Amino acid sequence: MAGENVLNLSVRLISQFQGLSGLSKGTFGELCSFKGISEAKACQQLAAFELGRRGVSLHPEDRAVIKCPEDVANLVGAEMASFEQEHLRVLLLDSKNNVTGVNEIYVGNVNSSVIRAGEVFRPAVRDNAVGIIVVHNHPSGDPTPSPEDIATTVELRSAGELLGVELLGHIILGGRHHVSLKEEGVAGL
Repeated sequence: MAGENVLNLSVRLISQFQGLSGLSKGTFGELCSFKGISEAKACQQLAAFELGRRGVSLHPEDRAVIKCPEDVANLVGAEMASFEQEHLRVLLLDSKNNVTGVNEIYVGNVNSSVIRAGEVFRPAVRDNAVGIIVVHNHPSGDPTPSPEDIATTVELRSAGELLGVELLGHIILGGRHHVSLKEEGVAGL
């Protein structure tokens, strides 16, 4: 609107898209159709969200250290919360719990993904990782582990024992919340 300051415009924009998560999923066309947002501003907005997603993604040289499940959520949670499908990633760790890599293993549908242990552990074996943490999102926003999540974790723990790569945790992200199967004491972690 004419003469509207950036703060008021931002409040209207976030409200229209029902929060930052919704805004981060906005398309170029949706942003351009919003009164007060030009094509250039829409491009800037999309670029800012992409930079934010990339900024929270890990690069091996960053050497983040994982001490607790919150560290995992802080590392990949913001990006993964915006996904409309399940994504499963594996964090590779050295003997001091430094993250040496993050690999996306699967992209599923709205409420499931098919996981094969060999593909989960392939990056860890290839890069000589000592341990891994599996993290996936629930697009529903509810991080409660499903029976399939628990069964998959049991299978991955057994596979890791055979390969000599420890499964250090399985974190499920749902919106702003997360559940650690290890902290919940399920799946033998």
